[in-house]
Amino acid sequence: MVIYTCPYCGVELKSENGAYYCCFCEMSITTEDAQENGERKQIPFLLSNVTSSDAEENTIQLMQRSTNDLILMLRLVRQKRANFYNYLRVLNKANEEQSDYQEHAAISGKDYEYWTRKAWVLENILRDRTGVFPEKITDDYLLSLSRRADKINGKSMKIRAKKQTIKDTQG
Repeated sequence: MVIYTCPYCGVELKSENGAYYCCFCEMSITTEDAQENGERKQIPFLLSNVTSSDAEENTIQLMQRSTNDLILMLRLVRQKRANFYNYLRVLNKANEEQSDYQEHAAISGKDYEYWTRKAWVLENILRDRTGVFPEKITDDYLLSLSRRADKINGKSMKIRAKKQTIKDTQG
């Protein structure tokens, strides 16, 4: 028998006019969010669902993105920023010998500033949510997040009642 449960606490939901209500959380739960038999809502950690162009959204739009997306975007943005920093360094060095590259250096400088500020935006949104942001986002770090998400997705929210036997100590 299927019992619909809250995706947050695992309590059996009460049905109200085609929707659900959780008495423990004191909130309505949509039909889409209702879970079955105390299972957790499945939230996969997808490693390939964002691009660096997604990071060009404004801050309000970025704030609507999932934390997973923001972590992946931050990695891509940091790489873009590093690339522009390296371009700028090369162009500045070339300008020391010939001043033919000043316009390109100015453009690269603006791009570097843009991607630096985007990195700060992403870091601060993550910091608002979790109190921290990842210093370094490696393949191993992302793999560990993916594995942790899979492990958490597999844990149910059921409290198993053990048989309790109370021994009479009075005689």
